[in-house]
Amino acid sequence: MNITVVGSTNIDLVYTVPHIVKAGETLHSTEHELFFGGKGANQAVTASQLGANVEFIGNVGADDFGEQVKQNLQVKGVKTEAVQKIGLTGQAIIQVADSGENSIVLFPGANFLVTREQISAAKHKIEASDVLLLQLEIPIPVVEAAADIASQKGIHIILNPAPAQQISDSLLGKISILTPNETELEMLTGLKTNTEEGLFQACSLLIQKGVGAVVVTLGEKGSYYMNNNEHGYVQANQVEVKDTTGAGDAFNGALAVGLRQGNSLRESILYASKVAGFVVTQMGAQPTIPPSFRVNK
Repeated sequence: MNITVVGSTNIDLVYTVPHIVKAGETLHSTEHELFFGGKGANQAVTASQLGANVEFIGNVGADDFGEQVKQNLQVKGVKTEAVQKIGLTGQAIIQVADSGENSIVLFPGANFLVTREQISAAKHKIEASDVLLLQLEIPIPVVEAAADIASQKGIHIILNPAPAQQISDSLLGKISILTPNETELEMLTGLKTNTEEGLFQACSLLIQKGVGAVVVTLGEKGSYYMNNNEHGYVQANQVEVKDTTGAGDAFNGALAVGLRQGNSLRESILYASKVAGFVVTQMGAQPTIPPSFRVNK
């Protein structure tokens, strides 16, 4: 099972606070920790821990943080031959409230220096994949270049359209599975998504644009999915939430693994929900996932 992730790496600076800070407010943090993060790296580490062979294409900074990030990927079993060192390592400043909710300020750093030329140089890695995982914390032209390579080879493409931004119809038409949250779905479609009818209409619009399937992550409410054959809700497992950072990334990494095991879309969503449910019970975006979640390669 070969999965290639093209995306971002970060160092996450996490501050535990009573509540998310408001404009003009100063809060004392009760705890501070440093974690490895970045949506791309989170997804890659999750997939690797679940049993996939994972290649990562992206950048780390040419600094101490960058070396730490690259070593962490390697320790977690992710192949890093296509990782370049340039600029400063991306950073995320994260507030985690007592409720488990989070707020994030993102400094992209080296992630915004990923180029189309890098993608071309690593073309053979993408072409050898069963699944290509993409997000939007690197430049859109780079995402499009990777999708073009995978699409031409008929490779399954999962795009997590986060952070929320507009995506061309050309790119949407190449996507096998799109995994927005409610906010991202509203931005992509211009439709309200706070009702089941709204979710149905918004997902239908994306299917009409050529997306193979849409899986909308709804936090503690689970997810809503649609393809050409079915649609409906999948409930989330009820767990004691400590930190929601990286939950969506874990979901995407696990979804890719589930699908490559030959499971149906709904079965893969159930598996991804189970993995994400574990991740939110731990601190940080890349916790160690128990072997019981692992599948055969």
